[in-house]
Amino acid sequence: MGTKMKTTQGPRQSTNTPGVWYKDLLNEKGKSVDKQFGIRWRDEDGKSKLKVIGTYSAGIREKFCKIKLEEITTKIRLGEDLPHLAKPKQSMTVTKMMDIYYEHKSATLKDVEKEKRRFINHLKKPIGGTLLQNLTEEHISELQDSLKVTLSVASIRALFVQVNAAYKYIILKKLWVGDIPTAHIKYETLNNVRERYLTLTEIDQLLKVCYNTSYDIYLFVRLSLSTGGRVGSIMTIRAIDVKPDNNSLILSDHKNESTYTGFYNDDLKALLLKRISELDAPTDKIIKIAKSHLSYKLGSIMDVLFNQTVENDDRKNRVVPHTLRHTFASQLAIAGTPIYTIQTLMNHKSIEMTMRYAKLAPDQGMNAVMDLYK
Repeated sequence: MGTKMKTTQGPRQSTNTPGVWYKDLLNEKGKSVDKQFGIRWRDEDGKSKLKVIGTYSAGIREKFCKIKLEEITTKIRLGEDLPHLAKPKQSMTVTKMMDIYYEHKSATLKDVEKEKRRFINHLKKPIGGTLLQNLTEEHISELQDSLKVTLSVASIRALFVQVNAAYKYIILKKLWVGDIPTAHIKYETLNNVRERYLTLTEIDQLLKVCYNTSYDIYLFVRLSLSTGGRVGSIMTIRAIDVKPDNNSLILSDHKNESTYTGFYNDDLKALLLKRISELDAPTDKIIKIAKSHLSYKLGSIMDVLFNQTVENDDRKNRVVPHTLRHTFASQLAIAGTPIYTIQTLMNHKSIEMTMRYAKLAPDQGMNAVMDLYK
């Protein structure tokens, strides 16, 4: 068992908050090794009162002392009994905090289990057992650098956004008090807007390979290129959603929690009717294979066809299943489709989301300007 370090107290010093003070705790060499925080106020009789709140190493900060001081002065002003100066719980680990946060978010977070796995896979081992008051901005910065080897900038950002939200939640619920080390994280500039879309020749290449690989993958690609639906939207199309009378179908936009209409040509209609005839119930899904299996198989096909010289983390240029949605909108713009029509077909909430495709329009207004005063 180690010997407890002996310390002496330096003089009481003021902070930026009136009524909140601190003392340096000095080791035998006179070096500051910790800080002890306290508050000072006047009671009903005008007598000065001092109260030690706790040390920096125990998670006590100026902000917490200010809150306690305001509680006392408010009680005195209102003539009520003084509050109990309870110290915050400081034995909580990062993993415990995240468990509390995920339990709270389970009712509103779309895929809380996915977020849990992300934390377990990448953060639990390096910082999961760390006490919250011992986690610093330096730790976070070093961890960010180490994660760059295996994760994209977007994934790293998502991880620490979750941790930051968890800190805020437990402080709000008064389960813990202290500084949030993730509050001032500086993230790398995220420029991950996909620019890659498939040309007509590349579409033909992809369809030929998919046709010879799997009917479900082939049907998925055809639906994606015809409707521009996200992967999740295509995977949840049911037989009842297909309307052959007017070559349309209902798509569920899980991101925006809405539904919208997509369209298809007669060739694809024949494929859909064939698949529907093979299903047992109107609520059966058109695509029979699991999303994970489709993503793996289709991703592998795309890697062979289009990603041989593309880096794994090149989000802008790498062809992935989501590229089919981008291809749908891009080819519409190239064909001269009005931008507001593309917005409707993509189910974009705002026109700003669709304007990225305007640059692909055939003349971008040049012909209109050239003929303006003739």
